Amino acid sequence: MSIITFWNNSKSGHIGQTSSLVAVATLMAVEHNYKILLISTEDGAMELDKAYGVSENSAMKFLGLKEVRFNSGIEGVMKLANSGKLTPQLIGNFTKIVLKNRLEVIAGKKETNEEENEKFDANGYPDVIKIANKYYDMVFVDLNRGLESNITKKILEASNLIICNMEQKIEEVENLVELQRKEKIVNGKNIMYLLNRYEKNSKYNAKNIIRSSRMKKDLYTVPYDLMYSDALQDGVVDQWILNPKIRKATIEEEHGFFISQVNKFCEGIIYKLQELHVLG
Repeated sequence: MSIITFWNNSKSGHIGQTSSLVAVATLMAVEHNYKILLISTEDGAMELDKAYGVSENSAMKFLGLKEVRFNSGIEGVMKLANSGKLTPQLIGNFTKIVLKNRLEVIAGKKETNEEENEKFDANGYPDVIKIANKYYDMVFVDLNRGLESNITKKILEASNLIICNMEQKIEEVENLVELQRKEKIVNGKNIMYLLNRYEKNSKYNAKNIIRSSRMKKDLYTVPYDLMYSDALQDGVVDQWILNPKIRKATIEEEHGFFISQVNKFCEGIIYKLQELHVLG
């Protein structure tokens, strides 16, 4: 049972971290026999919810699709955790089942007024994640960027595997290398590196970035795919990936490169977890 945390230290934000996490976790659930939970720690960030049609968005309104609602998501889970009543089995009462016995999502913290925000104790996130890890094979965490928050550091410390997300820029890689000199928490054996929204035809491809920077580790990639991006906005990621034409596309076919690279990263995650002796 493993906690896999997607994190970045980008100054710009919005680098495609959530998009990559959704692609990897969904394909992992479809192609491998693991029970997976997805959770986001960022207030007001509903991307995980929207990816599976959980929250109504403009695209859903335009298409006339009905909003799907959770029981109470992370807010309900956190209340139980803070009262000491949360058990691994109870978490399932607050999740959206995307793929039965394979993939579930906890709705994120919605943007609310100041009074309601004060009632929400975000300090419970590390405990919720640890408890969930006793019930699910893999808990994928979409974590806030940076290292300023103590909660962020606690979650990273509890993680079996940390995915360092970066834009396809040499300076992003160099900034991470420099940070790793100062912060041991992101410089262990349990680190993997991922380039988001990857463009293979750029002169700054993965091989050239490694060649031109101080990073001498493997760089995995999740390519940019327009149709996948549309599926994210429309809330039909699971349906898109379940489509046999998409999932079984060869590398020469449309979407084949995207699926091949995401699948390669899934296999890399499994191998790394087995190497760390935290996955059977």
